[in-house]
Order: sequence, then structure tokens, then C-alpha cells
Amino acid sequence: MSADSVRAMGAKKAAASAPRPRSVDAQVSVAPRFTTLLGFALLAVLLQGTLLHDLTLRGAHASPLTVLIVWTGLRCGVVTGGWLGLLGGLFEDALGGGGVQVLGATLVGYLAGLLSNRFFSDSLPVFLSAVAVGTVVRSGVQYLVLEIGLGERGLFHRLSHETVYAIVLNCVIAAGAVLVLRVIAARSR
Repeated sequence: MSADSVRAMGAKKAAASAPRPRSVDAQVSVAPRFTTLLGFALLAVLLQGTLLHDLTLRGAHASPLTVLIVWTGLRCGVVTGGWLGLLGGLFEDALGGGGVQVLGATLVGYLAGLLSNRFFSDSLPVFLSAVAVGTVVRSGVQYLVLEIGLGERGLFHRLSHETVYAIVLNCVIAAGAVLVLRVIAARSR
């Protein structure tokens, strides 16, 4: 072997062992503690019960709790998503939800957790789609409980229209949350 080929092989080895640039993760790589998520859920319920209560779009209210539950389900799995949905729904019902929210929120957390192994949780289209479906599920459960369980009739027309606008509001919140998480991840590099 010539001296040039030995130098070329040494240069290839040095290039192969050089540190690679870190990839940018759009969200956190380690799931947050459940107590932190529970604090965010309480904050989301207080926020939607106070500041966001008057912010409506054709009768629909924004639900940052739904966005948080879906994100938690996608990021952390079935158990954490389901428990956060259960406790978040209890928070909502304690602040005037009438006992209707706990079942829908738990179901949304569980269903979002089922998707956690099948999709990338930091994918914006997957997250927005899951938020839209989660909003529909929560509204559907609310309708069924009110219509069948409590006997209130004639709610379908009103709730179906509110659901469409709630999807828009919740997806805007979800897109904003992903943007904030990506900015935080980019700054922490």
C-alpha cells in the first residue's frame, strides 16, 4: 500500500467517527411526569372555565384540556392518556360540567393512547387529526349521555354544529401548542 492510500483510509475513518449533528425533535423526547401533566390539566380546565369561557365561535367553546389529553395519549400511551382524561374530566365536572365530561375525556385519552405506537406523536397532521377526532368523540359522548341518559331531547342539531366549530378552535390551539413546543426545542439546542 502506498502512503497516499493509507492517508485516505485514515481520513475516511476520521470522517466516519466525527460527531453527527443532532436531529431536532419537535417535542420533548422524554414524557413529562404525570403530576406535571395533572397540573397542566388543572390549568387548562381553569383557563377554559374563566378566560376562554367567553371566547366562542358560533356557540362552540375551545377546550385546551382536549388538546392536552390527546397530546398525552399520543406521547405517553393508553394508561397515562386514560388517567389524565379521567382526572381532567373530573376537574371539568367539578367546575360545572354536570357529570358529562368525565366519560368522554377518559375515552379520548384512551383512544389517543392506542395511536401512540402507530404514529409519530410530533407529526402535525396526525396530532391535528387526533384532536379533531377527540373533539368529535367528546361531543358524541356528551350527546349520548344527555339524550339517552338524562332524557334531554332535540340536542343533535345544536351539538353537531357546535362540534364543527369546536374542532376548528381546538385545532388552532393544537397547532399553536406544537409551534410553541418546536420553538422551545429549537432554543434549547
